[in-house]
Formats: sequence, C-alpha cells, structure tokens
Amino acid sequence: MAGGNISPRQKMINMMYLVLTALLALNVSAEILKAFHLVEVSLEKSSVNVDTKNTQVMRGIDKYHKDFPDDPNGTMVFNNASKARQVAGDLITYIEGLKTEIVAGAEGRKEDTNGDGRTEDEEIQKADDTEKHANLMINNKKGEELRAKINKARQDLIALVPKDKQATIKSDLITDDFKEEGELKKWESVMFEHTPAAAVVTLLTKIQNDTRNTEAQVLDMLKGMLTEDIVVVENFTAKVIPNNGTYITQGGKYSADIFLAASTRQEANITVNGSALKVEGGIGKYELVASGEGEKKYKGVITTKRSNGKVETYDFEGSYFVLKPLAVISATKMNVVYIGLENPIAVSVPGYSANDVQVSVSSGATLTPDKEKGTYLLKVTGTAREVIVSASVKDKMTNAVKKMGEQKYRVRAVPEPLPQLGSIKASGPQPAGVVKSAQFVLAILENFPYEGIKYTPVSFQLGYFPKVGAFKGMNGAGQALTAEMKATLSRAQPGDRIILANMKAQGPGGLRVLPSALVIDIK
Repeated sequence: MAGGNISPRQKMINMMYLVLTALLALNVSAEILKAFHLVEVSLEKSSVNVDTKNTQVMRGIDKYHKDFPDDPNGTMVFNNASKARQVAGDLITYIEGLKTEIVAGAEGRKEDTNGDGRTEDEEIQKADDTEKHANLMINNKKGEELRAKINKARQDLIALVPKDKQATIKSDLITDDFKEEGELKKWESVMFEHTPAAAVVTLLTKIQNDTRNTEAQVLDMLKGMLTEDIVVVENFTAKVIPNNGTYITQGGKYSADIFLAASTRQEANITVNGSALKVEGGIGKYELVASGEGEKKYKGVITTKRSNGKVETYDFEGSYFVLKPLAVISATKMNVVYIGLENPIAVSVPGYSANDVQVSVSSGATLTPDKEKGTYLLKVTGTAREVIVSASVKDKMTNAVKKMGEQKYRVRAVPEPLPQLGSIKASGPQPAGVVKSAQFVLAILENFPYEGIKYTPVSFQLGYFPKVGAFKGMNGAGQALTAEMKATLSRAQPGDRIILANMKAQGPGGLRVLPSALVIDIK
C-alpha cells in the first residue's frame, strides 16, 4: 500500500483491499462470495466515475492546446496527458482480458436476475473455484506478466510529470512481495493461488480502479502546469444554490446563491423575474419573504462578457415550497411515555435543521438531546399524568423565536414483571421433566413494546408441596437455583406443587417486589 498523504476515499479502498486479502484465508462461504461480487460491482462503478472525470480533464487540456497551439508548454502537457490516457487504457484493457478469461473458466456469469438485460453485473457461476485461474496465473505465468505490466505502467505514468513533483503521486499500483511468518511470498502467489474466482476478479477490478486513480493524479498535475493566466472552460452552467432549503414556512425567508458555474473571472449581471440582484464575487444574492402556500417558481437570466468581448446569456429557473408553520413530534417506539424510562422521541420542523429547533417539556419530565439526529430522551420524573413537548425555532433572518407546535403524551407506569421458572412462564399444569430441567429464575415483561428493558432477580422463595410428605421452603438469591432447589425439583412427581413467590427484581426505577406468584402443578 502506498503511504503518505492519501485521500479518505483511497484509504477506504486500501482498507477494503486488506479485508479482502484477509478473507482469502477463510473457508469462503456463499455470503462472502456474494460480498466479493458486491465489492466488484462497487469498484466498477467507482472506476467509471473516475474515468468520466479523467475524460473531462483531458477535454480541457485538449481545448487549451487547440486554442493556443503555439504554446510549447501546452503542447508538452497535451502530449504527456495523451500518453497517460493510453498507458492507463492499455493496462485496463489487458486486465479486462484476464478477467474475461477467468470468468469463462468459472463457467461464466449467472443469468440476468435484475431484469436489466445484462449479465456483466451478475455473480460468477463457480465463484468458489480456485483451480483454473491458478493454472492460468501461476503455471502459465500470466501473474508474472501482469506484475511486470503494472510496474511498467506505474513507472511510465509517474515519469510523465516533472521529476520534482513525482514524489507527490501516491499510486496504489504496488506489487511488492508479502512477508508472512518470516517467509517471503511472491505477489502473484498471494493474489491468485488458493484464491476463489470471485475474489480474484474483484482484486483485478481493484487494480483497474487503482490505475484510473493514478492516471487522475497525473492528469490533474499536468493540467495545473498550463498557463495560470488563462482559464479553460468547456461549458458554462447557471446554478441556483438554496441557502436554507426549499421548504419554507410562512413568514420565513427564502435565500439562494445564483451564479455561473465555472466562471472564475467574469463578473455577471443576474436578474430574477426582471429585477437585478446584488452580485458578490460573481454570485448573485437572492432573498425574499415567503408568503402564501405551495410551490413557488422563479426564472432569471445571467449575462456575462467573455474575454473575446462576446456577450452571452444563460437562463435559469428555481423553485421552493411554502408551508404552514408545522412541527413534527413523534414517539419513536409508542404513543405513551413510561415513568422511569428514557423514552426516545423525534422532533423536527420542516424547513429547519435540527440545530435550529428548540425543544422544551412541561414540568415533571426532562429531555436529553442528540441535536445532530434531532432525537431526544424523555424521562418522566414526577407524578404528572401527562407531559407536553413543545417545538420552537429561531428565524435566521429576523432572529425571532416562533412556536411551531406541541404534542401531549400520556404517562404510564412500567407494567409489573412476572416470575418465570426455567422455561415456565405461566401458572398451571406442567410435565415433571420440564420442572426438573429448570436451572434459573427470571423476571419478564410480557409483550412490552420497548426493547432492552429488563429486570434482574435479586431474591426469591421457592416452595415445594409434595403430594405425600412435608412442605419444604427455600430462599434464593440472584437468578440461579441453589443446589438444594435443583435436588428438590429433581424429585418432583405427579400431584406435587411448586410455588415461586416473593421475588424481588432490580430494574428501571429501582428494586420492585413482584406482586404475583408462579404456581405449578406437576402432571
């Protein structure tokens, strides 16, 4: 892996590569083979995106070369950029041929499953095959050949930029040998030997992606070497960027920046619905006070003068929605809140970010916010029968605080937990074998909608009433039955009765005494 200063995206790809190679040592399951395919598809899309960007950069270099054919620096940049495209393209084409041969050796890809009429994005039929491609890459020396081509492509690409800048190219086209437990293993052996076909195709796709990324760095550096006084723009585009969203409440302000994309030096005249805007640094500042309801549309024109004196105009349009003041407050788990629990609720106001919303609650309760998510933990601490959650916002333009809505919640106590002996939850007849297998007691909340709410037994009493003989009472602590209890239950016979009672359990709100008992008759 290349060291130094690399982008977060490239770090992600490097980490993914390490994960993939680590997985190769595992007994590969169908799920892992599926994961390899998903990564392959993702890398293919990423490579296409990088290639699209590289094509755009190359067009800009080509346009500069055509506009200024006598500039020797521009000619040198154009020639080197063209060679970079060719070097990268040749390596990618070669690797694509290897992938085609490996997929064919694994009986091709599965039939079209997503209805897009293509099979190139489907899984490999024999994705777990490790033999045929190993013969191709190891025995037939294609791995060594690929390694040599990768190394040459990396050297040729980096050589296209000035020597004093070559160290800044961070390429992942690395084919170093691997050291494992003190033993040196060849790169091609680690990559292609004992490796499932799905993983090999994914790794080859990663190399194609790395090739495009290295090419992108070279092209960007070459483009930066063009004469700085001349700005090459292939196309102009009018842009409208809302500053506070496109959903605005009545009385709030709609704000947007309007500018000519790729216009780095030209000052522009910008009008909206016939009125001129204030322009700062080429960006038009558009603001208005929202009124009425529904979708509001506007149109405008950007007029600019090119360096050759030609005046050009660009039309644009935008829209926003005006809403009545509205707050959305909802319990994320149920319609009531429970005493002693941290009840999660979500609060949002359309047209405003979570950081702009101010939330309060009536007496008898507290709120703990997570402003980034717009969620809160509501805890009822008093004896109130209902609590009210209110939402307000501070208008960015006027700084006035407006109440946007409120929601009432009913307050309820957490239901009493029920005692459980082993797997037995309800009183009534039970087979002797089920009773004898019991090893512990529980305090359960039946059908309670909250997840993760539990009670832990602290103490309990177990009574044994044999059909013939004397009653025996036993005290327990915690959840586990004592040895005496287990021995007693092991003698249970039809007609005997077992009672689990007086259980105390620790849970939300502290220690509770379970009011009900579990009565079991042996059948």
